[in-house]
Amino acid sequence: MSVVSRVAERPSAMLVRPSRRRGAHAWLVLQFALKDFKIRYTHSALGYTWSVINPLVFFVMYYVVFSVFMHFEIPNYTGFLLLSVVLWNFFSEGSARGTGALLARADILSKIVLPREIVVYSALLSAGLTFVINLAVLMIVLWLAGTPIGAPAVCFPLLLVDLIALTLGISLFLAPLYVRFRDIGYLWGIVLQVGFWGTPIFYTDLMVPERWRWLVWCNPVARIIGDSRRAVVYGLWPGPRGLVITTAYSLGICLLGAAVFRRLQARVVEYL
Repeated sequence: MSVVSRVAERPSAMLVRPSRRRGAHAWLVLQFALKDFKIRYTHSALGYTWSVINPLVFFVMYYVVFSVFMHFEIPNYTGFLLLSVVLWNFFSEGSARGTGALLARADILSKIVLPREIVVYSALLSAGLTFVINLAVLMIVLWLAGTPIGAPAVCFPLLLVDLIALTLGISLFLAPLYVRFRDIGYLWGIVLQVGFWGTPIFYTDLMVPERWRWLVWCNPVARIIGDSRRAVVYGLWPGPRGLVITTAYSLGICLLGAAVFRRLQARVVEYL
């Protein structure tokens, strides 16, 4: 019997024991995420290896274009580019999956009463599994490239928390809107495409004309990527004021997304 079935068949126990209810919900998040992750590579010869091959192929392509053909003069461009691509890929995949999570689980949400945010959390966790694999590959590449990991790298976990909070907030904000207005999915896809080239992933923020540089400073993803490169690739301490601003952006968007989700989730089933 599946975890979803057990939760549905024991509503009274879930009401009487809040701790067991939270545990069951956490278990559901994990099971949904693992199922999504497994289905993604079902019937493929290389299986989970594709979670490493895909980002590496794009990384090599970007590296050849921007390091060989266009020849950007950026120190340690290998680490600079790979870290940027890994962080952006998580934000892009996580927010896209989170936005479509409610619709993807419509069959379950329309039959079983459970907190609807669970499916958004599981979508983000599914993207996070690939992210962890990519981070491991990143650390190996940095080690092979002779990049020393210095003390400023202790800021990296905080920046990862900011990135997760930002991605979760956007997912919670867009997911209930997407159920009602399917155009949201197409619009967010365009935003991600524009953001990919508008965020300093292949280039530094100093290459942006000064009159447009404020767009980079107002972009929380750009701030997270830039500070992560300084801390991990170049061993420089990010500015404390900048870290505070980045964290404030990310937490603010996360809280806003959670508030919007709570307000709109009641009518989600009507449009599934």
